Amino acid sequence: MAHVMYHPTWLDTKITANHQPSVATKSIAVNPRATNPTATNPTAIELTAIKHCASKLSAIKAWSALKLFYRQHMPYARLAQKEAVAVIHHLHSSGTDSTDLNQQTIVAAIRIKPIGQYQLISGLLVHPHYRGQQLSSQLLQFIAPKLTSRHCFLFAHPWLIGLYQRQHFMVIDPSAFARLPAEIMQLYHRYHSEQRPLVIMQLHDAEVTAP
Repeated sequence: MAHVMYHPTWLDTKITANHQPSVATKSIAVNPRATNPTATNPTAIELTAIKHCASKLSAIKAWSALKLFYRQHMPYARLAQKEAVAVIHHLHSSGTDSTDLNQQTIVAAIRIKPIGQYQLISGLLVHPHYRGQQLSSQLLQFIAPKLTSRHCFLFAHPWLIGLYQRQHFMVIDPSAFARLPAEIMQLYHRYHSEQRPLVIMQLHDAEVTAP
């Protein structure tokens, strides 16, 4: 069966799932005239407010879906608003109505965590049912323009080294650990263990990694 091409997008992480919309916000989102029953046509201000509320509710829903995705498949992951998150959705219809295409399922995600002046790639996750379709590579290629060469790091499972090398990350030999940023090493020591060995990798320009 042919692979389906999915398109990564950036997730709005400025609103947390813990934020609950007020009753007034819900009323505006559901009924534009809820705050002014006598109005026959919403004004430009009301339309702007409605769009803002709809955008806020959409962001809350998306953030909740992301947290659920990680909770189900990577329960040790801890998400933070300051991270940039790229996701891949599977878009499908909920019924026979061809216009009802609003149900989206997250099938893959990756996070860029700011660590001082550095970046840490983390949380690369593909839903088990969607693996083998190169979604990891798609996500890495999608976020590449946001990454800063030599200032971007990741902690890789040994079996994923090849994946990251194809995206211009290089393995850092333990003999060079002393030259790495202290912030990165502190996190590495927190996550690395004998039971869960990790390899530090650093992003380099394409011409540096070319044979």
